[in-house]
Amino acid sequence: MTSRVIRFPIAEPLETALVAATELDREQLEQLRDQVTALLEALPPPPAPVGEPQPRAERSPFLAGLPQGPRGGGSIEWKWLRRGQRVYGPYPYLRVRVRGQHRSIYLKALAQATRAAARD
Repeated sequence: MTSRVIRFPIAEPLETALVAATELDREQLEQLRDQVTALLEALPPPPAPVGEPQPRAERSPFLAGLPQGPRGGGSIEWKWLRRGQRVYGPYPYLRVRVRGQHRSIYLKALAQATRAAARD
């Protein structure tokens, strides 16, 4: 005759904790609440739901009036320009895809603001 193992379902941890909590007095329940609050604060924030779109970052005022790519405003690239043996820069350029082509647009206002900030 073969032996059979009968397994009984083990209660879920939450169910076990709730049953145990019913036996605590008010002071112990308040301590438990404080400890659970501390545990929740120590956890990283939950990830954003997949179905909801992420909030868009506000566009820089230096990019006002400039074209946007299909996914947004593109990126700012700082270029160094070489003229013969001399190197000039860095200069800020907006890199964006417009009508299927990559465009590089010089950001004069950002360059001037960066130079003014460096002087101060």
